[in-house]
Amino acid sequence: MHILKRSLEIDAPPEEVWRVLTTPELVREWACAFVDGISIRTSWREGERVAWKRPDGGTQACGTVAAFKPERLLKFDYVPDPEAAERRSFSDTFEITEGELGTRLKIITGPLDDAEFAALKTPTEQAIREIKSLAEESAQIHGVR
Repeated sequence: MHILKRSLEIDAPPEEVWRVLTTPELVREWACAFVDGISIRTSWREGERVAWKRPDGGTQACGTVAAFKPERLLKFDYVPDPEAAERRSFSDTFEITEGELGTRLKIITGPLDDAEFAALKTPTEQAIREIKSLAEESAQIHGVR
């Protein structure tokens, strides 16, 4: 089993990165790297359900909000669900820390088997670059760099 880890520096304050990670309209923009048109459904409260919905209404993955620490940590734990396309247990973790250029975002996904790891490498790179772009653009618009 593998753990997929990616990180990068974002020239924006943590609150802008957090906003990109937790605003459904912005989530849709970066999450399309995984499934075009996907959306997130959640209350953003720890212990509450999270579901990723495909445009056809089907469920891609579902689980719980395992951690919700504004501007620091967001974690989703997914469990096998017969109505979801993803049929295994895994987690997505988004860690936000101070970085040299502003904010460091680290994304950790896993555990993944060989095929899942290979399939998620490129979309994860695309998603994290889109998160960076959205956060930096937002910081520039709001004048909070």
